[in-house]
Amino acid sequence: MLISNFNKKIIIIIFLFLSILSGNACANEYLYKINDKIKFPTFKILDNKEKPLILKFNQSLKKKGYVINFWATWCIPCKKELPDLSLLNSKIKKYNINVLTISIDKKNIKDQLDFLSKHGALNLTHFFDKKMKIFKALKLRGIPTTLIVDKNGFVISKHEGILKWGEDEVINKIKSLFN
Repeated sequence: MLISNFNKKIIIIIFLFLSILSGNACANEYLYKINDKIKFPTFKILDNKEKPLILKFNQSLKKKGYVINFWATWCIPCKKELPDLSLLNSKIKKYNINVLTISIDKKNIKDQLDFLSKHGALNLTHFFDKKMKIFKALKLRGIPTTLIVDKNGFVISKHEGILKWGEDEVINKIKSLFN
């Protein structure tokens, strides 16, 4: 059975249309609540002054919740996402939620801080995990990956990939995760 060129074009158009529809459906499924909460690992990482520390939720970290973004300077989507995370932080801090970043980059911290400054992310709290211990312990697959963590240090949601973090719909979804 031979398919005419016209029929091939129709099949391709239908396939593309269905692909677009399914892509939009998936976009609406971000930031869902994880049923089996995962405890955030307690490995030492570095702060922006290169001092080792452990993120201690409900002790040194006393907010209602956290948006924690894993990134690196060589990651193009991460670079694009930084201003949106900065916007998110300015909009969501009034709800007692803080945005943190954890770099898995091997570059020196000063260079990474310069990079963050150039890309509009200085209002965020930055940490550095050059050995990727936390990243590996959480079995993350790639970057950017963003976790929503409650005040007790449990990961309650995860988003892989880039997202427009400063949009009201996203902010409302984040707030709803803590209710």
